[in-house]
Amino acid sequence: MKKIYYLFTLFIALSIAAKAVTHNITVNSNFTFTPSFISGVVVGDVITWTLGPGAGTHTTTSQSVPSGASAWNSGTLTSTPYSYTVPQAGSYIYACTYHVGNNPPMAGTWNATTTVGITEPVTNLITNVYPNPFSEKITIKYNGIESIEVFNIVGGKVKSMELSSAQNKAEIDFAGFPAGVYFYRTYKEGIIVETRKIVKAN
Repeated sequence: MKKIYYLFTLFIALSIAAKAVTHNITVNSNFTFTPSFISGVVVGDVITWTLGPGAGTHTTTSQSVPSGASAWNSGTLTSTPYSYTVPQAGSYIYACTYHVGNNPPMAGTWNATTTVGITEPVTNLITNVYPNPFSEKITIKYNGIESIEVFNIVGGKVKSMELSSAQNKAEIDFAGFPAGVYFYRTYKEGIIVETRKIVKAN
């Protein structure tokens, strides 16, 4: 019986490993990560950062990770790619520590889901935001989303609001907020549906 259990456990582990995907991010000389947002990330996938031509001095350093997930700090990136295996479902925000103070900051994000159930956001729940970049206010069009939270580049929550099911549009005012990169998360039944980057211009 123990042997059967061991073989079953090994089969499950190998099945998960076989489905793992590597998501490649290029670290650019213009102080950006490409892509800056990764969709379709599943627990067990590998995120790899590689320096692009003439990229200069950069890091990839976690700013906000889900509960139970390990933080990371690559140190100064070299010609050898830096990799991180996604351990938990949830939203991840990272930045280059040398250029997090840039305007806009050098940062990126991804959402991770489990292999069980929905692995991609339901299309009709994905939001549309405009304008982006914006000066003081953004308008978000939504369908079925119940709430939204906004975070700054270091993962601090700066706004949150409940969304009316009787409407499909909401306005968020950023008057008085510093220019830079922000991220918003949308929720349905307490589950993160989407994380997107928005940029506040001067």
